[in-house]
Amino acid sequence: MSYLKKEMPSVFGKENKKKQLISKLGHIFAKIQLEHHISPGDFPDCTKMQEQLMVHDFTKFPSLKPKMMESLDDMMTYEIAKLMPLVRQEELGMPEQMVHGGAFDGTSNGPFIEGIGDGVYELTDEDEWVVTKDKPKYDEIFYNLSPTDGKINGVKAKNWMITTKLPNSVLGKIWKLSDVDKDGMLDDEEFALASHLIEVKLDGHGLPNELPGYLVPPSKRRQVGSAE
Repeated sequence: MSYLKKEMPSVFGKENKKKQLISKLGHIFAKIQLEHHISPGDFPDCTKMQEQLMVHDFTKFPSLKPKMMESLDDMMTYEIAKLMPLVRQEELGMPEQMVHGGAFDGTSNGPFIEGIGDGVYELTDEDEWVVTKDKPKYDEIFYNLSPTDGKINGVKAKNWMITTKLPNSVLGKIWKLSDVDKDGMLDDEEFALASHLIEVKLDGHGLPNELPGYLVPPSKRRQVGSAE
């Protein structure tokens, strides 16, 4: 909305400019996606949006506030990451709860096998991790992102994840499932897990509410099991 307002003339030719902007809405979406690193899946349907814009006065749209956007991005990238270990500690202090929804309700959820969550902490380091066979290709992407101390932060992960064109709501759930140790960063195993879940979602399958045992990275199994 801010972009459309900014492109409008101050005095003459407003109606013609409005029609031009509406006709080029698809190109405008693409430009904003690149400029602000927004997933295409978070944009509305272009045709429906064009129809709705016809009855609006672009000059009355609100202006973008860059400083507010910077503060929001900083909070999502750094401040939330700092809170994650505290959230994890609080969760560990809560009584065990039953998991409901998705694969745990007895409904088909793609590769997330019914009932597998019941044995999530019974796996050992020797049990096969289903992500292992594809990990080499995920590792290549991971190390091309220049990890620091073996991990990538939220900014690098987000910039890569949005290229999948999945909605941010879905990517957020994938991030939550993949950040197994809740430190706000991804190591190579967690990144491989995130990549696997993205492919699962792109193949049309659902995501579990909690991570099934056979998807828990080997290096995290003892840690998670002992916490439980």
